[in-house]
Amino acid sequence: MPPQTDRIEAAIEKLTSVSADLKAIMAVHEQRIIQQEKETINLDLKFEKRRELMDDKINDVYNTMRDQDNGIFAEITKLRAESTEQHNILSSKINQLEKFIWMALGGGMVLTWVLTNLVHYFK
Repeated sequence: MPPQTDRIEAAIEKLTSVSADLKAIMAVHEQRIIQQEKETINLDLKFEKRRELMDDKINDVYNTMRDQDNGIFAEITKLRAESTEQHNILSSKINQLEKFIWMALGGGMVLTWVLTNLVHYFK
């Protein structure tokens, strides 16, 4: 055989060897890509579960805040009603006291006028 044929055969053997090596490398890379895709899917699922968990916790916080706000609002409404009731009671008592004071002043003025006129009457 001529030397050029040996070279071609050697080149073909090397290309065959390189081709086999490339197939092995490609198979390994394909396995790695498949594994990475599985891990990506798992991470996506974990992120989704974590997001749902966070959404639930945030909703719980908002519900707790809303309940506390409603409780505070109810307490404020109750205090306002009690304050209004106390104001009405005190206002009524003050009105009665004012009425008594005015009647006492009026009675004192009448008594003063009567006493003043009785002194003139007996003279």
